[in-house]
Amino acid sequence: MGLPIPDQLAVQLDEPVLPEAVISNPVDQLEARPKAIARGATGARITEKNAELLAFAAAFPGATTEAFSVLNNREATRFAAGGELPTIGGTEKRLEKLVKLGALRKTRRPGSTVAQYGITKAGVAAAYSFGHDVNYPDPIDDTAFRTLVHYRFIAHVAAQLISPKGFFRNSLGIEPVSLGQLRSEKMMRATFDPVRRKLKENAESGKSGDFGRWRDGALSGAERAANERRIGWSDIVEAQPALLTIGAPQREGTKLKAIHQPDIAVILDGSRTDRSAKNILVEVELSKKSWTDYDSILATLKREFDLGTMYERAVYFTNNNEVSNLIRRVDASYGLIGSGKLTILPLLDRNGNRIEKNNRVPREN
Repeated sequence: MGLPIPDQLAVQLDEPVLPEAVISNPVDQLEARPKAIARGATGARITEKNAELLAFAAAFPGATTEAFSVLNNREATRFAAGGELPTIGGTEKRLEKLVKLGALRKTRRPGSTVAQYGITKAGVAAAYSFGHDVNYPDPIDDTAFRTLVHYRFIAHVAAQLISPKGFFRNSLGIEPVSLGQLRSEKMMRATFDPVRRKLKENAESGKSGDFGRWRDGALSGAERAANERRIGWSDIVEAQPALLTIGAPQREGTKLKAIHQPDIAVILDGSRTDRSAKNILVEVELSKKSWTDYDSILATLKREFDLGTMYERAVYFTNNNEVSNLIRRVDASYGLIGSGKLTILPLLDRNGNRIEKNNRVPREN
C-alpha cells in the first residue's frame, strides 16, 4: 500500500533533481594532460581492458590487487586458454603499469603489506574516454588510514558482485552484475545532497526539513507515476536516485534512523514489472556497534522492506564473530534473518577462504 504524499513535499518525477556532477562533463573538471592519459614515456598505453579497471577504481577506492583480479575472465591467447580469472601476479603487473602512467595511485597503510589503489585525475579522464560513466570519481587522497581499511573490503565485495565467477550464486541467488548496477556510498551522497540542501532551506523557512517525511512522499510519488505508466517500475532508481538513501520520519520517541546510506546498493530492478523491489542493500561491517545502534538499524530496515518500493533485502558482510552474533540476537525481535530479508555472510578471498586480519607484528629481516 502506498503512503500518502504531502503536497508540499510532492516529487515531480517528470523533473527529477540532478546534482551538478550528473549534468556536467566530468572531464571538464579535470586537469589531466592528454599525453599522460594515453601513453607513457616508454610507449605504454591504456587499453580498453585497463580502462575497465580504472572505472572500477573510480567508483570503489582502496581496492587491492585481489579485488581487481576477479573483475573479468582472462582472454584467450596463443599461450593460454581464456575463461579463467587472471592471476594475482598478472593483475599486479597491469596495475603497476597504470601507476606508472599516472592513472592510478598506490598506497599502503603503515605496517601493512597489502597495496591499495585509487584513481587519479588522469585515470578518470582515461576511463571516460573509453565510454565509462565516471560522474562521481572517488580518489583516496587525504583518506584516513582507518577509513581505507573499510574501503578495501567494500571494494572487495563490489568486485566479487561483478566477477564472472559468480561468487554469490549460491549464497544470495544472484548472477554477476555490471559495475553500472552498483551504487557506492559516494554516489548515494552525491544524489542525496540536492535533497539535503532543499530540506535545509525548508527548515530555515519554517517548513518540514524531515528527510524521512520527504522520502515517504517521494516513494508514493514514484509508485503513482509507475501505476500511471509515466515511468516504468524499473526506472524508479534512475528517476529518483536519492531514494537509495533510506530514512524514516522522526517523531518523539522513535528509534528509526533519520538518514542511512548503505555501503553498496545493488540495483536488480532491471526486470521489475510491479511495486516489489528487487534491489539489495549491502553493509560491510568490520567492527561492532552497540545494541542500540543495531536495534535502530534493523528497525529501520524492517520498515523499509515492509514498504518494499526500493529494497527487497539486505546483506551484512563481516568476519567479526561478535558482530554477527549481536546482529542475530537483536534480530530476534524483527525476524529479518528467518524471513530471508537479512543475510549475514563472511568475507572470503577469491579461493573461498575466510579473510582474517593479520594482528601480528612482521618479523625483522
